[in-house]
Amino acid sequence: MHEFSIIQNLIPQIEEFLLKGNYKKVNKILLEVGVMSGVIQDALEFAYDICSKGSTIEGAALSIRMVPVSASCEKCFIKFEVHDYSYLCPQCNGTDLKLLSGNELTIKEIEVEEA
Repeated sequence: MHEFSIIQNLIPQIEEFLLKGNYKKVNKILLEVGVMSGVIQDALEFAYDICSKGSTIEGAALSIRMVPVSASCEKCFIKFEVHDYSYLCPQCNGTDLKLLSGNELTIKEIEVEEA
């Protein structure tokens, strides 16, 4: 499960953020995870519960926002959400698409307490 390595890499990033901002404690972390990222939400939450113990983020709530796959058609220029891995433009049936979202793995927000 690569979800453990994701959380193990997340912790030092948040610790650095705390140190640079002279913050006391993390209350909440919001991650944005694209549905095409290969990350399984339940596994990520499980890894977080295990890896956060004894770290500076222990006790902080983890929220995960799953980001749907969206694309734009390079032929007719509409933007649309991709469903069921159907990579055809719903307007012109074109296949020349640009992926706009769905691969993310981003720390979107960190709620902290001032020192």
